[in-house]
Amino acid sequence: MSIFSSLKPATDVKDDGDSLGMGSYILDSGLYQVTVDLVYASVSTGGALGMNCVFKTKDGREIRQTFWVQSGDAKGNKTYYADKDGVKHNLPDLNHANALSQLTLGVDAHVLKDEEKVINIWNRDAKAEVPTKVKVAIELLGKQITLGLIKQTVDKNVKDDNGKYVPSGETRDENEIDKFFHADSNLTVSEIKAGESTAKFIHAWKKKNDGQTRMKATGTKAGTKPGVAPAVSAAPPLFD
Repeated sequence: MSIFSSLKPATDVKDDGDSLGMGSYILDSGLYQVTVDLVYASVSTGGALGMNCVFKTKDGREIRQTFWVQSGDAKGNKTYYADKDGVKHNLPDLNHANALSQLTLGVDAHVLKDEEKVINIWNRDAKAEVPTKVKVAIELLGKQITLGLIKQTVDKNVKDDNGKYVPSGETRDENEIDKFFHADSNLTVSEIKAGESTAKFIHAWKKKNDGQTRMKATGTKAGTKPGVAPAVSAAPPLFD
């Protein structure tokens, strides 16, 4: 049985559709056509299931992100959450994982086949990359997809006297995948389900996000207000 089989979506969750939302090296916010280089599973110390993805741009730059597709032991290892009205929604990262799988293979993530492989993964104790056995979603490897990538500014967190991570007052920039689009048609999953043949959401996404830096830091340096992006350069072309 595949490690991803537990991701079969609940039948009573609400479809969240398309939303513009709030939003090594760091890439500018924009649309990037990429190849799926690696997808493997990991489990956190708290029991949460992660889908670790590595994408490569046309010029060989890597984009890495872990999607936490199932909650940890303390939250019941669920693939959904309930909002204040009791309506169930898939975890946002599960929606991302499903979109990746649907737009490349036409199936949900829970039916992905896996194979055990040995790859080099960063080990905190060894402070180096070490050969590690992992479950790899082999069917996704080599597939093409378009990413809606966000550049965002977040807090640099440090441990306080109680061992909790809190903002240090300094910030750092990072990339986050915000949306997946079909590599050829530019359609989203929601547009495909709706029977649309012409991509529209990708243009709205581009207009809102191209070249923008999303501010998510809460303990920023003096002179930068949380929620306000700094000035940015001109927007890049449609694709990297």
